[in-house]
Amino acid sequence: MNRTYVSRDLVDGFMSTEYFNLHSYAVNMKEVEDAIDHADARIALIIPADFTRNLNDEKPAKVQMICDGTDGNLAGQALGFAERIIASFNEDIVIDRLKKKGIDISQLPGIDNRSRILYNQEMQGVYYVVIYHIVVAGLIGGLLLSSTALVREKERGTIDQLMVTPTRSWELLLAKTITPILISVLATVFSFLVVFYFGVPCRGNPAEFLLFMAFFLIGITGIGICIGVFCSNMLQAILLSFAVWFGGIFMAGIVTPIDNYVPVLKSIAQVIPTYHFNIAASGIFQKGVGMAVLWPEALKLVLTGVGLLAIGCIMAYREFKQ
Repeated sequence: MNRTYVSRDLVDGFMSTEYFNLHSYAVNMKEVEDAIDHADARIALIIPADFTRNLNDEKPAKVQMICDGTDGNLAGQALGFAERIIASFNEDIVIDRLKKKGIDISQLPGIDNRSRILYNQEMQGVYYVVIYHIVVAGLIGGLLLSSTALVREKERGTIDQLMVTPTRSWELLLAKTITPILISVLATVFSFLVVFYFGVPCRGNPAEFLLFMAFFLIGITGIGICIGVFCSNMLQAILLSFAVWFGGIFMAGIVTPIDNYVPVLKSIAQVIPTYHFNIAASGIFQKGVGMAVLWPEALKLVLTGVGLLAIGCIMAYREFKQ
């Protein structure tokens, strides 16, 4: 309702960001209500007719932001971005007025606010996405290889043939345990091709990352063996592995930060290997830290991994003895 170069500058401040797209210009509040009611637009910016006149008269100028609150998350984000844009616009107006009055801005007291983002200054989201995809690939690979290794023998009936051979139960378990770990660690080497393709920096030692991957896979293999004991065919093992995979992702803080969980879920996350491995992977890739800093995560991975592997092997050993 203002239609001046000042109001156009304010609108351009919104349009120059990646958060807002212009749907249309409204000439009255009825058009605004219709656009929001029909979900054609989610947000409306109301600039009164006296907006520029109040600014020129050095009076407070008001604008109104109307959001569709049916999506509370989207509305909250929109209001946050809008407040930042309007605050920046208001700051430019104040600075311009002070300059016209001959006041040197640099001499005014205040905080010199300069932000610096550590480890990922460009805020490239692809860095974190590629890293946690490696974590997720190791999770699903370890689960499938270890669970299907046992189920395949039961499904084909070869488990009974193995038990009548001189091969001991612990030797069979050792083969079914070490092989998935070694294959998954070797497969991780190819994940570095994805890292190089997307230009994700690896500031730490890749050898330490592979060591943490081995620690991580110890626990995942134990969970996979438990799945193999419970299931009787390949399809069951694959479906149950995917169910555990989804739980492992959510409990690792990959989708939602662990700090947002209730205390019970926080405690459960502490025994999930994916949670500790995700911290270690991000630390090695982006922060460039090593075992000297990440040894607590290594210790937790080893303890939880050995515990889970022991549970899986005991369950499998009892089944083999039967």
